[in-house]
Amino acid sequence: MYNQEVAQTRPVYGSSFVSKVMFFFGLAVAASAAGAFVGLNYLIPFFLSNTAFIYLLIIAELGLILTSQWWSKTTPLNYILFTIFAVITGITLVPVLAYFLESAAGVDILIKAFGATALMFGAAAVFGHTTHFNLQGLRGFLMMSLIGMIVVSVIGIFVPWSNTFEMIFSGIGVVLFSAYTMYDMQKLKSYPEDMYILAAMSLYLDIFNLFLYILRLLAALNRR
Repeated sequence: MYNQEVAQTRPVYGSSFVSKVMFFFGLAVAASAAGAFVGLNYLIPFFLSNTAFIYLLIIAELGLILTSQWWSKTTPLNYILFTIFAVITGITLVPVLAYFLESAAGVDILIKAFGATALMFGAAAVFGHTTHFNLQGLRGFLMMSLIGMIVVSVIGIFVPWSNTFEMIFSGIGVVLFSAYTMYDMQKLKSYPEDMYILAAMSLYLDIFNLFLYILRLLAALNRR
């Protein structure tokens, strides 16, 4: 009886779970790309005449993240909301992408950012998946670092900083979300089997933020 109860409550880390996580992670990336494509080709005039709309999308995106614990296990609601979340995230990237697409130098920075993100995320994911070091003890440090980054970002809205500080700040962001990628990949081994949506969302947020900070870092380096 005891062994049966343990088997029922023990987190599952098998090929089926990992396949689900990777499928939804890939779905999120593809849905974001679709959202960004639609936004760049059809929504820019709307954004220019309705600037508040992008902020509404960001609020909706944050709302879906904060409520994901409640809807992530309810099928098919979780599939629908997860896809909507990814599409919205892609659309919110449109102003940033449009800014860089205006010039040849900006396009070059974007290409480098995409390539660097793929390489860094892949390396961090492989390390997190294969390492024998226990990375779960980093949870508190990573969370406090993330909160610190958010606080500094808010301060930066009111107190502009130099390009040098932008490089330092962006570099810290790259390191932070590379560490989060390693942490979240290793954490897959402790997830219950029905939490594949949350696991996929965590990895997606890692690569999304890693891309943004790499983009900011390359842009800052280009301004030197």
